[in-house]
Amino acid sequence: MPICTQVKTGMIGQRADERALVREAIDNGLVDVIRDQHPGANDLFTWWAPWRNQREKNVGWRIDFILASTALARSVTSCVVRKEVLGSDHAPVVVELTAV
Repeated sequence: MPICTQVKTGMIGQRADERALVREAIDNGLVDVIRDQHPGANDLFTWWAPWRNQREKNVGWRIDFILASTALARSVTSCVVRKEVLGSDHAPVVVELTAV
């Protein structure tokens, strides 16, 4: 699954070497829990620039990841980005798991 649908060459967080490292982790058995729980969401971000009302416009990046083993990812019951929680330019990502 794509990590980001819009890539601008040379931007921090979107450089080819940075993306390759995340892709390698996923290809080696880790699950991107946010993407797994929200497969079609292209507007689900975890960071917004703190100017020009970027959070309110939902113009951001998904730069915070929850990566889990395949076994642990199967126990995920919910994964949400708490955009409404203020105090940082990042939003908390909350994952709920079933009891083992």
